[in-house]
Amino acid sequence: MSRRRQINQILSFLAKTEVLVVKNKNMQKNFIEKLLSLRKQLKSRFSSLDMQNLDKIMSKLAHYHYDKKKFMVIGETKELYNFLIEKGYNPYTVYRWLLLERIPEDIKFQIKQKQLSQKKAISKTYRRKHETEETLGNSIKELGLNLIRRM
Repeated sequence: MSRRRQINQILSFLAKTEVLVVKNKNMQKNFIEKLLSLRKQLKSRFSSLDMQNLDKIMSKLAHYHYDKKKFMVIGETKELYNFLIEKGYNPYTVYRWLLLERIPEDIKFQIKQKQLSQKKAISKTYRRKHETEETLGNSIKELGLNLIRRM
């Protein structure tokens, strides 16, 4: 078993242990539930829409939403944009939800517990993907110490 895999298993164990330690905290309706609801609406309204490439389409719509002068959206993409606006969804927020869908479970848990903002969670995921063994060891050490402090 590789060292990286062992470290990931330790991180997973620490995250599960953290779940057991934290009790009776109110959890907001999380973004995954909202995203699943939106996906159902999109499937019923836009049957020809490719759900696998939804993040690419939403990226384009998110940038269009804030800078309409530089982009032109036509056809089904324009209909999708209008649908999102009618239903009260911000295209950039939906795009962030799609990005957050890919993050590890321990970071999702921290978002649900309001320990991390969505923006910080995305940056933490990026850092984790690009960290070395030395920095990974230090982060495991910090997680363990934080867990012990909370007990």
